Amino acid sequence: MMMATEELMDVNSKYVIGDKEIGSGHYGVVRTCTSRATGEEFAIKTIKKSKCQVACRIDWYPFRQVPRLVLLKREIEILRAVDHPTLIRLEDVYEDDVNLHLVTELCTGGELFDRIILKTESQEGHYSERDAANIVIKIIGAIEYCHNEHNICHRDLKPENFLFKTKDDQADLKIIDFGLSRFEDGSEAMTTRVGTPYYIAPEVLSKKYDKACDLWSIGVIMFILLCGYPPFHGANDAEIFKAVQRVDYRFLSPEWDSVSDDAKDLIRKLLVKDPTARLTASQALVHPWFEKVMSGDAAAQTLRDSALRLNHRLRRFAGANALKKIALNVIAEDVGGADEGHLRKVFNSLDLNGDGEITVDELQQVIASEGMVGMQAEVLELLNSMDKKLDYRNFLAATMEKGIFLRRENLRKAFDHFDLQGTGSINKSDLMEALGSEDCARTMLEDIDMDHDGQISFDEFSEMMRRL
Repeated sequence: MMMATEELMDVNSKYVIGDKEIGSGHYGVVRTCTSRATGEEFAIKTIKKSKCQVACRIDWYPFRQVPRLVLLKREIEILRAVDHPTLIRLEDVYEDDVNLHLVTELCTGGELFDRIILKTESQEGHYSERDAANIVIKIIGAIEYCHNEHNICHRDLKPENFLFKTKDDQADLKIIDFGLSRFEDGSEAMTTRVGTPYYIAPEVLSKKYDKACDLWSIGVIMFILLCGYPPFHGANDAEIFKAVQRVDYRFLSPEWDSVSDDAKDLIRKLLVKDPTARLTASQALVHPWFEKVMSGDAAAQTLRDSALRLNHRLRRFAGANALKKIALNVIAEDVGGADEGHLRKVFNSLDLNGDGEITVDELQQVIASEGMVGMQAEVLELLNSMDKKLDYRNFLAATMEKGIFLRRENLRKAFDHFDLQGTGSINKSDLMEALGSEDCARTMLEDIDMDHDGQISFDEFSEMMRRL
């Protein structure tokens, strides 16, 4: 029975598998294994293929069951797609007649859940703000990567799904379980009620939600880190859900007396019932709490991470086709409020002379001052391809999150900008008007017109915008 791989292979030919179980997942046991070639140790989850044909419950009411095979295939697809220091790395997938084996990096530092329990039993009773900030910013950074670069919604963020790489206090944190995760293209809301009661967002209970639900869960985790108990209580799941839907939480004394107003402000902006008013991951990353409480080294790392994200987005914009650049500028005209606020701050910090444009010299100065000299060659090459300067509107078009420009209403606005005759499609003459060249219009049409009918439909336009 073939499932997730293209051929049957013997995992023992590459790895020596230990006998002792070190953990268990939704439907498999985890052991250590050692590469025969390098001697490097990994973790290996072994799943009996017969169990994957059994349906599993992923909802509370109405009762819904999905074959475990569907969830497993999706998890493997996601793990193969991602590459981030706070996400568990999938090394290999092997399949034999009986089992499926997932080989991942080895984490020996235990669950975040266990460290929270140890903190609650200590004299302090909870994490310090600095230590909590170091954990929360890693989680948000990983989720920003999932949301913005891959349109992945995790849907089950909780302390049990984070492992520390080692037992060291400052060990790297890893998100380990993507069993309930899914790709989200923004075209329609997710409707399956999944997650864990204490951490579930109110819109998930209403069964109409998007990836903003992950930010709610992060708000709950941050709350627990800072006081030692969850914000929403109840004697059973139904009571917890009612508290979640009422957003019924308080910063009670004495646990919250010494917690800063900035920390409480970030929690309030994550535990917002309306998901459209909730902070996105990118917005949360630049909340002033992190800069105020994190150590100098950690703050510097945050700046470096922000610069890398900015560089990645600018590079993505520079490599986009001409039609997509125009479309992004059209969408950028209407981006405002919370969506724009954090990007305006970033732009102002890079526009050193305040003239409304970022130049090569300005960006290089900022990068050099933050100890990221190795990026200067990339920045120079990048801005050279963009006329050596960026005004604010182009900066906004280049750096806004995929989740913003892939909203259906934003895609429709951009599409209608090119559909000059209002026919519901973009033809060659429309493209010539937008691009100013018959050759460019012909090339663009060939690239985007997937059904070769001589025009670009809204679905074809949307697919072009989703492509990197």
